[in-house]
Amino acid sequence: MTITTTRAADGASAYTFDNAARDGEQLDILARILDEPSIDMLVRVGIPQGGRCLDVGPGAGTITTWLAEQVGPTGHVVALDLDPRHITGGNNITIQQGDVRTVDLPPGQFDLIHTRQVLLHLAERDAVVDRLVAALKPGGVLVVSEWDATDRNMLLHAPSPQAATAFTTFQDALLDILASNGADVGWSRRAPLLLRAAGLVDVTTVAHNQLWAGGEAGNLLHVSNSQQLQDALLARGMALSQLELLREAMQDPDTLAYCYWLFTTTGRRPR
Repeated sequence: MTITTTRAADGASAYTFDNAARDGEQLDILARILDEPSIDMLVRVGIPQGGRCLDVGPGAGTITTWLAEQVGPTGHVVALDLDPRHITGGNNITIQQGDVRTVDLPPGQFDLIHTRQVLLHLAERDAVVDRLVAALKPGGVLVVSEWDATDRNMLLHAPSPQAATAFTTFQDALLDILASNGADVGWSRRAPLLLRAAGLVDVTTVAHNQLWAGGEAGNLLHVSNSQQLQDALLARGMALSQLELLREAMQDPDTLAYCYWLFTTTGRRPR
């Protein structure tokens, strides 16, 4: 395992969720929600033995580790993150601290590039797509997974009308925080157009969602987000009592809610 460091961009859009504030529990929640559909799509596109992969925004590094297992000892995976403190390395893994908007990405280096829950947060997302496409080898594949948060019909059942109101108020405030930081919560639906415009072929998108009960990962995510962003949520008019009611409801087994839709778009650089 090697670790390299590059400088983050100045004066650019802010990423709403800070890895420094995330603990292992929150990253485990995200992995439990996202890893299964991510791996399904990666298996579909194929991971070459001995291949070279880039994992952008790996979080806890669960997909980084999985990719490293797939490419084998003759392959290599680069895990690129602004704050890679939670990533566990390996013999065929390079952990690189850096900003995907500015880090040096040599052209034509990777057989596969995977990025998840990164681009929707970046105002420079379209330019980043171009950078990632340029870093692919001919025949290389780009896999972009992002949530879409435009569907407001997530909550199927809440323990009380007050809990339902707290959930809706929380989602409204959260989306306002994301937008103020430069995020576009509907970008994932348009991603296929960007990948096509960047010159990729065989572009396709798969959407995934799942119903979660209170206490399960999809609802514990709202608990975790409400804790990390509590100050910003209160500043947008939420009451602490509402946040406490939300957290209680999201851990109540009677609660049923869908998570955000996950849109995964893939495309291949022409040979």
